[in-house]
Amino acid sequence: MSDRSRYLILLPIALAAGCQMRGDVRPLSSEVPRPPAFVAAPEACSASRSHFALAQRISAPLLEELRQRTGARRARTQPVDGLQSTEYDAARLTVDIEPNGRIVGTRCA
Repeated sequence: MSDRSRYLILLPIALAAGCQMRGDVRPLSSEVPRPPAFVAAPEACSASRSHFALAQRISAPLLEELRQRTGARRARTQPVDGLQSTEYDAARLTVDIEPNGRIVGTRCA
């Protein structure tokens, strides 16, 4: 084998070995900061916090206040005499209203 053929064989091996070297190796220690902890959003609402609104007329600001006080992610109105939705969402506040707009009940569903 000639020197040139040895060089051509050893060159890719040396390049591959050089790619494997890491220059930022740090020793293990207990001084590494802990990863940040994230607070999970509430998975359910608490309809008992919305009793203050019974018999009041529904409005957009009142619906938003109900949503915030109960901890729900979403809020919706539903007529009492209308079709009831069968889908369940524990993080949604459902406000039952009469045809004249008065609130007659609240529930998480």
